[in-house]
Amino acid sequence: MKEIISSSSNSNVKYVKSLQMKKSRDEYGKFLIEGEKLFVEALDYKVPISMVLISQSYTESSKHQEYAAVLSERNIPLCYADDKVFKGVCETDTPQGIIAVAAKLEYDIDSIISKDKLSLILLHELRDPGNVGTIIRTADACGLNAVVISKGSADLYNGKTIRATMGSLFHIPVIQGIDTAEIIVKLKQNGVVTIGADPHSSISCIELPYHSKSAIIIGNESHGISSGIKDMLDINATIPMPGRAESLNAGIAASILMYELYVRKSL
Repeated sequence: MKEIISSSSNSNVKYVKSLQMKKSRDEYGKFLIEGEKLFVEALDYKVPISMVLISQSYTESSKHQEYAAVLSERNIPLCYADDKVFKGVCETDTPQGIIAVAAKLEYDIDSIISKDKLSLILLHELRDPGNVGTIIRTADACGLNAVVISKGSADLYNGKTIRATMGSLFHIPVIQGIDTAEIIVKLKQNGVVTIGADPHSSISCIELPYHSKSAIIIGNESHGISSGIKDMLDINATIPMPGRAESLNAGIAASILMYELYVRKSL
């Protein structure tokens, strides 16, 4: 008979609950993967999972035994909690019955930008987790090599960010906490052409030539790219808008520019 945790004061439950806070995620170097789809993606891509918590009602799922066997094979601890306790550690209103604790993913930025061919996107102080997650998902879809997130941006391991990536977080290198000015200098030293999104530029993104190494820079949702950073870039380009809208959502603008990179690379 499986032991079912029935108290929210249980040490494992308190540990999982604590990882909803950035302070704890930073302290432990761990984050939460909530929901079956993201959990399966994490398993498929060998994300370093350290424990899994399953709700009592989820044990009746047809997938429960399959997942339990995989976790046992990989020596990953599996715990069970009654539905009320389980819901208390979840961020979503309608939990799917499974939540995993995983180690933060580590990548070497220097080895990435030293590649002979490179396309990446740099997010400069983007505050909205949904935008950050959407851009990661689109970067994955467009075949970019990496996503770089600056200091002052939404936390990569915020639950909303993770859910917005729809699993792409596990497919493409994402590096956060980077100083924007420092990384731009490093990119240019490695022959990477830096392209900023600027609605006031006279250069259209559809007129940009192909570069074997390029980086798109997307600025803050309200203020765009700061003037100091803009002056450091090789090119500042605008997205032509024949309609009446004043501007585009940061996630949409980033998606258009990333697709433009993909089109040029494919020609």
